[in-house]
Amino acid sequence: MHARFAAVLGLVVLPTVALAQQVTPAASAVTVRPAGVIALPGITDATPLRSFNQISVNPFLQLGAISNRTTRQVDVFDTLTNQVFGQTAAVFAGPGTNGLPTSGPDGALIIGRELWAGDYPSTVRVFDLGESLTNPPEIADINTGGTLRAGSLDYDPFDHIFAVANNNVGKAFVSLIDTHTKEIRQRLVFDGTNGTPDAHVGGTGGILYDYRLNRFVISITSLGTDATKGAVVLVDPRTGAITKTILGLDGCMPSTMAEGPGAEILVGCDPGFPAPDPVVFAPRTYIIDARAGRITANIRQVGGEDFVAYNIRDGRYYTASRDYFTSPTATTTTPVLGVIDARTHRWLENVATGFNSHSVAVDPLTNRIYVPLLSPNSLCNGLPGCVAVFQSQGGYNQ
Repeated sequence: MHARFAAVLGLVVLPTVALAQQVTPAASAVTVRPAGVIALPGITDATPLRSFNQISVNPFLQLGAISNRTTRQVDVFDTLTNQVFGQTAAVFAGPGTNGLPTSGPDGALIIGRELWAGDYPSTVRVFDLGESLTNPPEIADINTGGTLRAGSLDYDPFDHIFAVANNNVGKAFVSLIDTHTKEIRQRLVFDGTNGTPDAHVGGTGGILYDYRLNRFVISITSLGTDATKGAVVLVDPRTGAITKTILGLDGCMPSTMAEGPGAEILVGCDPGFPAPDPVVFAPRTYIIDARAGRITANIRQVGGEDFVAYNIRDGRYYTASRDYFTSPTATTTTPVLGVIDARTHRWLENVATGFNSHSVAVDPLTNRIYVPLLSPNSLCNGLPGCVAVFQSQGGYNQ
């Protein structure tokens, strides 16, 4: 076992709760500054970074993972040194010939000593990081029973349940997988039956585990055939039952979510670009109270985000807003890293990123924000694609 796992493996789960209780108010200041870049293995001038999906960070292991579709691998990096430790074998689908539904790797998450990642077709791959961080062996591939990619995902560490969505249109469903046995325990189909919303047109968006409520939160991109209506549902990890539906996320097409302070959750909105209607789907980002089941903020200065994140240390949400546009007549996007004060719900800043910059992760222990960037991008300092590292400035807990 790698020494990093031996040192902290017993602390991987429970400190999440303790850390999430440490926000204390203080004055906000400037938001972020560039603090370096991470070079990715296999990315060269001849093979520039052209496609990626999720970047995620496990702050207790100080490890990050990025789904690198260009090399068909997941890269594992050290958030202390901002150096790549290693990568999986090139077993993933890569950029799909038919677009996102046939691409992989998709979502990627480090769970204890294991790396879990979605793939096409309808597969979850599991790798043993405890055996090797340099070249982790694949120890399981789980077929979730669909035909397209297994995409959005998250993990319930208390019940040891991993949730993954086959979230594309046609037949959207979520599989609940036992992380010990690697077997599917429940499958929840979003077709309008058995108390589920009808997501057959727009599919589902993201999955978030809310430890405060012990629920998976799943966003519904559109309700039935009405693309202007979005929602989120709360799902019991043990039974797969929907326990609450929160409506009113209109003009949004909800994407991924981030767990904020109290019972609040930031919900990203990504109708794509060009939006179906640039007035109805003008940029916005919602904040909801998951316990009360209501919307608490509708932020209009940023939107068009795929992935979003919350930094508990500086008390800010960060949005990877690849499809943000500045006016209804805009002919191009203005991709930004949006910054929002989680306590006041006040938008703080939009920081320019680059074309299709759609993923973001944070490490609250180092106060760093990670944003993958395609080639070419001046923020990569001459590299043919990279992960840009930003350092938080100001905020609540510095």
